[in-house]
Amino acid sequence: MVSVKADAAVISRRRSNDDQIKYIARCDAQSGKLWGTQPNSHAEHVLRDCMTSAKAGSIWKWSDVGFMPSDVLPSSHRTMPVDLFEVVVCPLEVKGSHLDCLELHYRHQPKQYDLDLLTNLLGTFASCWERRSPGLITKKIVQNGMPSCVRSRRDDGLPLLDVENPAKLSRSEFRVCTLLREGMTVNVIAENLSIGPATVRSHLSSIFSKTGASSQIELLHKLNCSSESAAWPEREDLTRSAELDAAQYN
Repeated sequence: MVSVKADAAVISRRRSNDDQIKYIARCDAQSGKLWGTQPNSHAEHVLRDCMTSAKAGSIWKWSDVGFMPSDVLPSSHRTMPVDLFEVVVCPLEVKGSHLDCLELHYRHQPKQYDLDLLTNLLGTFASCWERRSPGLITKKIVQNGMPSCVRSRRDDGLPLLDVENPAKLSRSEFRVCTLLREGMTVNVIAENLSIGPATVRSHLSSIFSKTGASSQIELLHKLNCSSESAAWPEREDLTRSAELDAAQYN
Protein backbone atom coordinates (compact mmCIF):
# COMPACT_ATOMS: atom_id res chain seq x y z
CA MET A 1 0.00 0.00 0.00
CA VAL A 2 2.75 2.42 0.93
CA SER A 3 5.00 1.50 -2.02
CA VAL A 4 2.34 2.23 -4.65
CA LYS A 5 0.93 5.23 -2.73
CA ALA A 6 -2.54 3.80 -2.17
CA ASP A 7 -4.79 5.20 0.54
CA ALA A 8 -6.25 1.89 1.68
CA ALA A 9 -5.74 -1.82 1.15
CA VAL A 10 -7.98 -4.86 1.54
CA ILE A 11 -7.33 -8.58 1.27
CA SER A 12 -10.61 -10.45 1.08
CA ARG A 13 -11.94 -13.94 0.34
CA ARG A 14 -15.15 -14.92 -1.37
CA ARG A 15 -16.40 -18.49 -1.47
CA SER A 16 -18.33 -19.76 -4.45
CA ASN A 17 -21.08 -21.33 -2.37
CA ASP A 18 -22.18 -18.12 -0.60
CA ASP A 19 -22.08 -14.33 -0.89
CA GLN A 20 -20.22 -13.72 2.36
CA ILE A 21 -16.97 -11.74 2.30
CA LYS A 22 -14.21 -12.73 4.70
CA TYR A 23 -11.77 -9.91 5.38
CA ILE A 24 -8.26 -11.24 5.88
CA ALA A 25 -6.63 -7.83 6.27
CA ARG A 26 -7.77 -4.21 6.06
CA CYS A 27 -5.78 -1.03 6.43
CA ASP A 28 -6.69 2.62 5.89
CA ALA A 29 -3.72 5.01 5.92
CA GLN A 30 -5.91 8.07 6.40
CA SER A 31 -7.43 6.99 9.68
CA GLY A 32 -4.51 4.88 10.88
CA LYS A 33 -6.87 2.17 12.05
CA LEU A 34 -6.50 -1.51 11.23
CA TRP A 35 -9.02 -4.32 11.32
CA GLY A 36 -11.91 -1.92 11.60
CA THR A 37 -15.12 -1.66 9.63
CA GLN A 38 -13.33 0.08 6.80
CA PRO A 39 -12.39 -0.05 4.02
CA ASN A 40 -14.95 -2.31 2.34
CA SER A 41 -14.32 -4.63 -0.59
CA HIS A 42 -15.37 -3.61 -4.10
CA ALA A 43 -13.92 -6.62 -5.95
CA GLU A 44 -17.32 -7.89 -7.00
CA HIS A 45 -18.15 -4.58 -8.69
CA VAL A 46 -14.86 -4.56 -10.60
CA LEU A 47 -14.53 -8.23 -11.59
CA ARG A 48 -18.26 -8.83 -12.22
CA ASP A 49 -18.70 -12.06 -14.22
CA CYS A 50 -14.96 -12.80 -14.09
CA MET A 51 -14.91 -13.54 -10.36
CA THR A 52 -14.13 -17.22 -10.95
CA SER A 53 -11.99 -16.84 -14.08
CA ALA A 54 -9.73 -13.87 -13.34
CA LYS A 55 -6.03 -14.70 -13.59
CA ALA A 56 -4.00 -14.55 -10.39
CA GLY A 57 -1.58 -11.64 -10.50
CA SER A 58 -3.64 -9.63 -12.99
CA ILE A 59 -4.85 -6.04 -12.50
CA TRP A 60 -8.45 -4.88 -12.80
CA LYS A 61 -9.49 -1.24 -12.41
CA TRP A 62 -12.89 0.22 -11.66
CA SER A 63 -12.25 3.02 -14.18
CA ASP A 64 -12.02 0.37 -16.94
CA VAL A 65 -15.46 -0.92 -15.99
CA GLY A 66 -16.81 2.59 -16.44
CA PHE A 67 -16.06 2.50 -20.16
CA MET A 68 -18.58 -0.29 -20.74
CA PRO A 69 -22.08 0.59 -21.99
CA SER A 70 -24.29 1.45 -19.03
CA ASP A 71 -27.00 -0.96 -20.15
CA VAL A 72 -24.53 -3.84 -19.79
CA LEU A 73 -23.75 -3.12 -16.14
CA PRO A 74 -26.08 -3.58 -13.17
CA SER A 75 -26.99 -0.28 -11.52
CA SER A 76 -24.90 -1.11 -8.43
CA HIS A 77 -21.77 -1.37 -10.63
CA ARG A 78 -22.03 2.01 -12.33
CA THR A 79 -21.14 4.42 -9.53
CA MET A 80 -17.75 4.76 -7.86
CA PRO A 81 -17.93 5.35 -4.07
CA VAL A 82 -17.93 9.09 -3.49
CA ASP A 83 -14.74 9.07 -1.41
CA LEU A 84 -12.68 7.13 -3.98
CA PHE A 85 -11.09 8.05 -7.29
CA GLU A 86 -9.93 4.55 -8.26
CA VAL A 87 -10.15 0.96 -7.06
CA VAL A 88 -7.55 -1.54 -8.27
CA VAL A 89 -8.36 -5.23 -7.78
CA CYS A 90 -5.65 -7.89 -7.98
CA PRO A 91 -6.72 -11.56 -7.77
CA LEU A 92 -4.20 -13.50 -5.68
CA GLU A 93 -5.60 -17.03 -5.72
CA VAL A 94 -8.46 -18.31 -7.84
CA LYS A 95 -9.74 -21.78 -6.99
CA GLY A 96 -13.00 -23.59 -7.39
CA SER A 97 -14.04 -22.94 -3.81
CA HIS A 98 -12.82 -19.41 -3.26
CA LEU A 99 -11.25 -16.24 -4.65
CA ASP A 100 -8.67 -14.23 -2.71
CA CYS A 101 -8.18 -10.62 -3.82
CA LEU A 102 -5.91 -7.72 -2.97
CA GLU A 103 -7.59 -4.34 -3.41
CA LEU A 104 -5.93 -0.94 -3.40
CA HIS A 105 -8.13 2.12 -2.95
CA TYR A 106 -7.09 5.55 -4.16
CA ARG A 107 -8.65 8.86 -3.15
CA HIS A 108 -6.59 10.46 -5.92
CA GLN A 109 -5.65 9.49 -9.46
CA PRO A 110 -2.86 6.90 -9.22
CA LYS A 111 0.34 7.68 -11.11
CA GLN A 112 1.21 5.41 -13.99
CA TYR A 113 4.62 4.56 -12.55
CA ASP A 114 2.93 3.40 -9.31
CA LEU A 115 0.65 1.13 -11.35
CA ASP A 116 3.70 -0.13 -13.27
CA LEU A 117 5.43 -0.90 -9.98
CA LEU A 118 2.31 -2.74 -8.81
CA THR A 119 2.33 -4.79 -12.02
CA ASN A 120 5.94 -5.80 -11.42
CA LEU A 121 5.27 -6.77 -7.81
CA LEU A 122 2.03 -8.65 -8.24
CA GLY A 123 3.39 -11.76 -9.91
CA THR A 124 5.72 -12.45 -7.00
CA PHE A 125 3.11 -11.47 -4.42
CA ALA A 126 0.48 -13.78 -5.92
CA SER A 127 2.98 -16.64 -6.19
CA CYS A 128 4.01 -16.26 -2.54
CA TRP A 129 0.37 -16.05 -1.51
CA GLU A 130 -0.47 -19.30 -3.28
CA ARG A 131 2.47 -21.12 -1.66
CA ARG A 132 1.85 -19.84 1.86
CA SER A 133 1.38 -22.32 4.70
CA PRO A 134 -2.27 -22.86 5.77
CA GLY A 135 -3.15 -20.78 8.82
CA LEU A 136 0.12 -18.83 8.71
CA ILE A 137 -1.48 -15.38 8.53
CA THR A 138 -3.94 -16.08 11.35
CA LYS A 139 -1.09 -17.43 13.47
CA LYS A 140 0.99 -14.30 12.89
CA ILE A 141 -1.90 -12.03 13.79
CA VAL A 142 -2.51 -13.93 17.03
CA GLN A 143 1.19 -13.88 17.93
CA ASN A 144 1.92 -10.27 17.07
CA GLY A 145 -1.39 -8.60 17.85
CA MET A 146 -2.28 -5.45 15.92
CA PRO A 147 0.54 -4.75 13.44
CA SER A 148 1.72 -1.19 13.00
CA CYS A 149 1.95 -1.14 9.21
CA VAL A 150 0.69 2.40 8.72
CA ARG A 151 3.46 4.91 8.32
CA SER A 152 3.05 8.36 9.72
CA ARG A 153 2.28 10.77 6.92
CA ARG A 154 3.63 13.82 8.73
CA ASP A 155 5.92 15.46 6.23
CA ASP A 156 5.71 18.92 7.76
CA GLY A 157 8.29 18.37 10.52
CA LEU A 158 5.86 19.34 13.28
CA PRO A 159 6.34 17.71 16.70
CA LEU A 160 3.80 15.06 17.64
CA LEU A 161 2.17 17.21 20.31
CA ASP A 162 2.11 20.44 18.34
CA VAL A 163 -1.11 22.45 18.45
CA GLU A 164 -1.68 21.40 14.82
CA ASN A 165 -1.86 17.78 16.03
CA PRO A 166 -0.07 16.41 12.91
CA ALA A 167 -0.59 12.74 13.87
CA LYS A 168 -4.36 13.32 14.29
CA LEU A 169 -4.35 12.02 17.86
CA SER A 170 -7.62 11.97 19.74
CA ARG A 171 -7.94 13.99 22.94
CA SER A 172 -7.39 10.88 25.06
CA GLU A 173 -4.37 9.79 22.99
CA PHE A 174 -2.90 13.28 23.28
CA ARG A 175 -3.18 13.13 27.08
CA VAL A 176 -1.59 9.67 27.20
CA CYS A 177 1.37 10.94 25.13
CA THR A 178 1.74 13.96 27.39
CA LEU A 179 1.95 11.87 30.54
CA LEU A 180 4.15 9.23 28.89
CA ARG A 181 6.63 11.95 27.99
CA GLU A 182 6.77 12.93 31.66
CA GLY A 183 8.06 9.44 32.44
CA MET A 184 4.87 7.84 33.75
CA THR A 185 4.21 4.13 33.37
CA VAL A 186 0.97 2.65 32.03
CA ASN A 187 -0.38 2.07 35.55
CA VAL A 188 0.48 5.59 36.71
CA ILE A 189 -1.10 7.10 33.58
CA ALA A 190 -4.23 5.04 34.22
CA GLU A 191 -4.38 6.30 37.81
CA ASN A 192 -3.90 9.95 36.76
CA LEU A 193 -6.60 9.75 34.07
CA SER A 194 -8.98 7.63 36.18
CA ILE A 195 -9.12 4.87 33.56
CA GLY A 196 -7.99 1.26 33.49
CA PRO A 197 -4.52 0.12 32.34
CA ALA A 198 -6.16 -1.86 29.53
CA THR A 199 -7.69 1.38 28.22
CA VAL A 200 -4.28 3.07 28.30
CA ARG A 201 -2.79 0.17 26.32
CA SER A 202 -5.63 0.45 23.81
CA HIS A 203 -4.84 4.15 23.35
CA LEU A 204 -1.14 3.31 22.95
CA SER A 205 -1.95 0.75 20.26
CA SER A 206 -3.81 3.39 18.28
CA ILE A 207 -1.01 5.91 18.88
CA PHE A 208 1.55 3.43 17.52
CA SER A 209 -0.45 3.09 14.31
CA LYS A 210 -0.83 6.84 13.85
CA THR A 211 2.79 7.75 14.62
CA GLY A 212 4.57 4.75 13.11
CA ALA A 213 6.14 3.84 16.46
CA SER A 214 6.52 0.13 17.18
CA SER A 215 7.03 0.33 20.96
CA GLN A 216 6.75 2.65 23.93
CA ILE A 217 10.49 3.27 23.77
CA GLU A 218 10.30 4.38 20.13
CA LEU A 219 7.25 6.52 20.87
CA LEU A 220 9.02 8.13 23.82
CA HIS A 221 11.97 8.90 21.56
CA LYS A 222 9.65 10.57 19.05
CA LEU A 223 8.04 12.60 21.84
CA ASN A 224 11.39 13.67 23.29
CA CYS A 225 12.54 14.80 19.86
CA SER A 226 9.59 17.16 19.69
CA SER A 227 10.14 20.88 19.83
CA GLU A 228 9.68 22.71 23.11
CA SER A 229 7.07 24.79 21.30
CA ALA A 230 4.64 21.85 21.29
CA ALA A 231 1.35 22.31 23.06
CA TRP A 232 1.42 20.84 26.57
CA PRO A 233 -1.99 20.94 28.32
CA GLU A 234 -1.89 21.93 31.97
CA ARG A 235 -2.18 19.10 34.48
CA GLU A 236 -5.39 20.59 35.90
CA ASP A 237 -6.94 20.58 32.43
CA LEU A 238 -5.89 16.96 31.94
CA THR A 239 -7.42 15.92 35.25
CA ARG A 240 -10.63 17.85 34.57
CA SER A 241 -10.96 16.29 31.12
CA ALA A 242 -10.30 12.85 32.54
CA GLU A 243 -13.03 13.32 35.15
CA LEU A 244 -15.49 14.40 32.46
CA ASP A 245 -14.56 11.42 30.31
CA ALA A 246 -14.95 9.03 33.24
CA ALA A 247 -18.35 10.49 34.15
CA GLN A 248 -19.52 10.20 30.53
CA TYR A 249 -18.23 6.64 30.27
CA ASN A 250 -19.93 5.59 33.52
